[in-house]
Amino acid sequence: MNSRKAIITGGSTGIGRSTAICLARAGYDVAITYVTGDDEAKQTAAEIESLGRRCIVKQLDLSDPESANPCVDEMADELGGLDVMVSNAGMMVRQKMPNLDLETAYKIFNVNAFGAMMAIQRSIKHLLPGGLEGPPRETPGRIIVVTSVHEVIANPSDTLYTMTKHALGGMVKCLALDLSPLNVTVNSVAPGEIATPMNDMGPEDIASSKRPAIPVRRPGYPDEVGAVIEFLASEKSGFVTGARWTVDGGFEAAAPMAASGYREAYLKNS
Repeated sequence: MNSRKAIITGGSTGIGRSTAICLARAGYDVAITYVTGDDEAKQTAAEIESLGRRCIVKQLDLSDPESANPCVDEMADELGGLDVMVSNAGMMVRQKMPNLDLETAYKIFNVNAFGAMMAIQRSIKHLLPGGLEGPPRETPGRIIVVTSVHEVIANPSDTLYTMTKHALGGMVKCLALDLSPLNVTVNSVAPGEIATPMNDMGPEDIASSKRPAIPVRRPGYPDEVGAVIEFLASEKSGFVTGARWTVDGGFEAAAPMAASGYREAYLKNS
């Protein structure tokens, strides 16, 4: 039986790295992208290969959204097909609304929204070679978009980030309506605070990081997000589409209480 094949953008560190390793352990050959950090990308690839799976590594900077097309084509061709697309690459800028500038807005929208859109759009060509008018896939196809709890919860300390994640949530719903009848499900995974380089943390920092606004009282491990993505990539998730899977330690459930903390921090730092 041929192994399933997955692409993970931003797959060299953090959630992307954990996802790539989770999928490799489940029997997938994977392709990962990175922007900077060649050594980290090579280390991730080496760990995947130690599990007996193939790993293809490509540099991709989604601040130039048009670069997504040839990169996705190359990865799918080298993998020998595509079954799962995990759109994970992203960035934060931590700017409040009064301080926003258009140059930064263009960059984060290019990476988080337009770049993600272009990579996902190109992946559909490989997930559905016959296009939207062709027959459904014989094996399950999956598109999984890593968004954030800020897909639905405002984050006044980073308005642009919140805007891009809201946009991705809308895209997921639209794509799910288009693709699910063709045996390609589309879902988002919405992490809360996870111990990743984007948050200036590693898993080793979790034990000393107390988070009273999060019901489980700690940040999350990247593997905890990777495990949810692994399920959504699997054949077991065939009746799940157009949905947001929140992995946040209860933060969204506690949002009304957390909002008072946000307001206090926002006013203190304004």
